[in-house]
Amino acid sequence: MQKDVSIGFIGFGEAGFEIAKGLRCEGVTRMLLYDSARTDLLENRAAEAGVEVTRGLKALAEKSDMVLSVVSPGVSVEVSRELLKYLKQGQFYLDLTSSFPEDMKAVAAMIKAGGAHFVDGAMMGALPVHGHKVLIYVAGKQAETAARRLNAIGMNVKVVGSEPGQASAVKLILSVATKGFGSILLEMLLASHYFDVDDPVLEALELFYTKGLPAYIDRNVGSSAIYAGRRVVEMEASAKLLEQIGVDPIMTDATVARLKWLDSLGLPAFFKGQVPDGYREVLTAWEQIGLFAKMPDRTQSE
Repeated sequence: MQKDVSIGFIGFGEAGFEIAKGLRCEGVTRMLLYDSARTDLLENRAAEAGVEVTRGLKALAEKSDMVLSVVSPGVSVEVSRELLKYLKQGQFYLDLTSSFPEDMKAVAAMIKAGGAHFVDGAMMGALPVHGHKVLIYVAGKQAETAARRLNAIGMNVKVVGSEPGQASAVKLILSVATKGFGSILLEMLLASHYFDVDDPVLEALELFYTKGLPAYIDRNVGSSAIYAGRRVVEMEASAKLLEQIGVDPIMTDATVARLKWLDSLGLPAFFKGQVPDGYREVLTAWEQIGLFAKMPDRTQSE
């Protein structure tokens, strides 16, 4: 794709602004935006990034080769339904809102019926840090083509699947760990500061990751498969400690519940008491005991 491609942004908050600003540095000069909020901040950002402000979705669609939606997830379906009236045959529409996968499937069906190409996307890093180079996962029937065209103008787009909703699923699944870990840290820091042991606690925490994240995942998931029951006792004591200092152990109690669930699967017997080498062996065990068979068929709604 040549640098004279026209990129249209629906929404122009932090994400749209940072991407547009980076694309301008890459030599992309034809960029447009539509945002229902016409604020001074938006006007200033548009001027700084060299983006033309349009008065509606119709004008945006008419002037754009590719349309990128970076609105909030709560309005993504509504915006897509309105935009559908104006998309041209073969035009690319990328929803980067990390909306619920079922919503992405619904939008994909609408867009396909109108003849345009829909691509589901999710931004995986901090926009102020990475700008237009932020890793973006995309999925959909035309994801490969969209990724190739956007990478040609300096972006960092990677295909994760051919089904709409897979990219947004990655983002939401990752949030289980990233946002969950952030919440766990809050409980940990409340307690460590109360006991005036912040530094030794954080120093000890870092030791768990000295061999890198992959090694930590293998070690943690593998050993938990065998020792979940033992760890329940320790975590119940941690919850009691938090309660004694007036901290509601929300995340710690949840950890107790998850460890009890894991212990109920009987994996120590499955592995004959031997800690598996890594998390993939645990996933295989889950498959063999029928855990995934109890989940809904992922293809039923397609």
